[in-house]
Amino acid sequence: MKGVTTAQLRKIHACARECGMDDDLLHIAVRDITGRGSLKELTAAEACLVIDTMEGKTDSRQAKDAATSKQMRYIKDLMKQLGWTDEKTEPDMARLDGMCKKYARVDSHKWLSRKGASNIIEALKKMLDRQSLQAAD
Repeated sequence: MKGVTTAQLRKIHACARECGMDDDLLHIAVRDITGRGSLKELTAAEACLVIDTMEGKTDSRQAKDAATSKQMRYIKDLMKQLGWTDEKTEPDMARLDGMCKKYARVDSHKWLSRKGASNIIEALKKMLDRQSLQAAD
């Protein structure tokens, strides 16, 4: 299998700079997308996937074992029910990212695995239950 090329490595680093990622965040993103711990371990196909994901051509959740779109819709619905919205009544994704750090051990909702999304869903459901119990009292 053909390994990552020098041109691909340059492109990955350029995309990371455009996204405001430092080296640590870049390596976390690469690990989440491909499962590889190092950029030099990537195959040419994996490097293409990383580049496409960083450029927005491929949804990052298409990475292996990623959260499903159904899970993400459910999470956003639960957030709205909890009142976790911004001024446009859209879900507050920064607040969700904080939960992701605590319950799924990832820095962003964009990198949630299926299991991590399930953990977030369960935590949100418990919060909603507690909120409805407090309102009943």
